[in-house]
Amino acid sequence: MTVKLWTAHFIRICIANLLLFTALYMLLPILSIEIAKRCDISFQKSNCLYFTFIIGMFLFGLFHAYLIDAYKRKYVYMLSFAAMMITAIGYMFISEWKGVLLLSAVQGGALGMSITAGVTLAIDLTNSSLRSAGNKAFAWISHFGMIIGIILGLWIYSKYAFNNILLTFIITGSIGILITWGIYVPFRAPIVTKIFSFDRFLLFRGLIPSINLLLETFVIGMLVSPVQSFSTVMLGEEKGIIVPVFIGVGIGFIIALLLSHLKYLKNNTINQIEIGLILEIVSFFLLDMNVPLEIFSIILGIGIGFAVPDLLMMFVKLSHHCQRGTANTTYLLFITTGICLGITVGNVIETGELPYIGKLISISAFLFFLFVTYPYYKRMKVR
Repeated sequence: MTVKLWTAHFIRICIANLLLFTALYMLLPILSIEIAKRCDISFQKSNCLYFTFIIGMFLFGLFHAYLIDAYKRKYVYMLSFAAMMITAIGYMFISEWKGVLLLSAVQGGALGMSITAGVTLAIDLTNSSLRSAGNKAFAWISHFGMIIGIILGLWIYSKYAFNNILLTFIITGSIGILITWGIYVPFRAPIVTKIFSFDRFLLFRGLIPSINLLLETFVIGMLVSPVQSFSTVMLGEEKGIIVPVFIGVGIGFIIALLLSHLKYLKNNTINQIEIGLILEIVSFFLLDMNVPLEIFSIILGIGIGFAVPDLLMMFVKLSHHCQRGTANTTYLLFITTGICLGITVGNVIETGELPYIGKLISISAFLFFLFVTYPYYKRMKVR
């Protein structure tokens, strides 16, 4: 009997996760700008909500393994997904700064729990012989969700009010929860486990490549800040059509996916990462040379499409038996962390400084990979 990866239920959890990240990333780049207006605080102060969001993601992670093992995973995923949506709705009604910080921390915790539960469900729904492929496919779908969310969020915010983003967020998230409801998960008896644990949450053996991931996604965060003129491109002065630069990144990402199947690149994780990092550097030099933003964004997208997804395979190969889920969760958490940190910097720097910082960070990522991450990976990999 042929074993398939793309079963009906695996497809459903992938679509649900696509919608989870689409909803989240519609909101993230815009949030600090809107909160500054609503709470009547400085822009620099409103940036702090990204830090509480990150703290929430990691602080509540200690409970992930217990909740995943003690309760039905599908319902843990659905409830944490719903909690992320409810906290977002709270931004419409709370104008007190301390309340916003609390909401962002809870939202970060709900996202972290959603990621862990989603990754675990994807593994449960995948045959043991296909779990590495399932991990990679699940991560790719998550990336597309991030890109779609950023494009939608920036476009809606350029045309309409913040409440329109929240409405789209609610609709997208609700569809994701409904799709999850239809997933059949084979029966699994509850497991007695520790209340506090790093299992299913943080892969300590993956912390070195996590630094690379932070650097690579940091530049993405800077670019998607609505404060930067790079976040949108005017197509035709007479038409005044605003299109987010991230459409180009999405196109580049798809090109990278297609090119990764070439004989030279297929299953060659290190070559793809190195090519991706070089293309990221090249893209920021082109940006500094005032090339059209469309060209810059496509080259950057190809670079990200090569470098970021293949870092996941490093995480997986560094993990011990039954730690693939922990590897994937760590990977997705650090991507969101890097983007959030990039947004905070993008919100406060001058537009002219962005190409210089982009070059500095992307060169640092390349050198760190060559001299730290790759030697560590060769020494520590177990698969």
